[in-house]
This record gives sequence, structure tokens and C-alpha cells, in this order.
Amino acid sequence: MRAHKPGGRFDADFETTAILKGVDTDLKHPVGTNADWWVFDSVNTELDPIYDVGQDITSSVGGKVWTGPYSVPVVRAVIKQGEARTSAVGFYNSDTLHLTFNIEDVQKFAPNIIIRPDINNRDRVVWRGQVYRPYAIQERGIVADRFTILSVECIQLMPEEMVSDPQFAQYAN
Repeated sequence: MRAHKPGGRFDADFETTAILKGVDTDLKHPVGTNADWWVFDSVNTELDPIYDVGQDITSSVGGKVWTGPYSVPVVRAVIKQGEARTSAVGFYNSDTLHLTFNIEDVQKFAPNIIIRPDINNRDRVVWRGQVYRPYAIQERGIVADRFTILSVECIQLMPEEMVSDPQFAQYAN
């Protein structure tokens, strides 16, 4: 008589681990890259109460603060160059970046980037010498209540957007 719940070594945990190992073997190691993830530090940040900006570069106190960087291996990176997006600052051309991470890498190298109280997406991602702001983070690839990958959509920050961010001044030039 067969059991109601199939057993054996090919359970959901085995399959999920095999998927993650396959992603590493086929995608991350031969062709993958790394992204540096900076986590916005709302506790140590001092913002202007009216304009929601950090310090002026001539000031020595206050401003936006990020912790990191956390170097996270990227499974897949897709860039769309020069897309014109509508935003709070108007129309301008910027690159958009889609990053796919192995969920176990994110949990190992930067465990706090998946779910945090920072709902304003003020984190920063540096990839290939450019700074991006993540605006959509989605866990994907569910196998028996376990996620396998993390999908992140980012938009490039322009140099004028980093004027008051001394941690990213080197990328603003």
C-alpha cells in the first residue's frame, strides 16, 4: 500500500537544494558577476526636514549614511540603456538594471536586504562602476514554501543625485 505523502530522498528540500546548486554551477560561477549592496542606515542618517536630502558636501555633520558594501554574487544581470522614465524629478534618460541573485547567497552575504522596515528603497547597488537604486525586490522560484532566487529591479542614479552623498562621491564623476 502506498503512503498518502510520498517520501524518500527526492523531497522538496532535496529538489530546492539541487536547483540552487544547479544555478551556481551553470550560471553564477562561469558567467556571473558581483554587485556591491549598500544598506541605508536610517538611524544614523540626518536629513533636511523639508527637502529630504542629506548634507551639503561643504558641511561636516549629518547627511545620508549607508552601511556596507555587501558583495553579493549575481546570477544574471540585464541592463537596458538610456530608458526615459517618469519620476519625481521629471524626464531624463537613465539605465535600468535587473539583477537576479541566488537566495542563499543573499542570506549568507547580506541577510537584511530582503525584508527591512526601509520602505523608501534608499539602498544603493554598485555594479560595474555605476550606482543604482533598487525600486522593486521580489522573491521568486518557490519550491515547497522555499524561495530559490531574488529578483531586483534598479534604476541608475545620475551624478547630480549623489551630490550630497559623500559615500558615493567617487561614482558621481
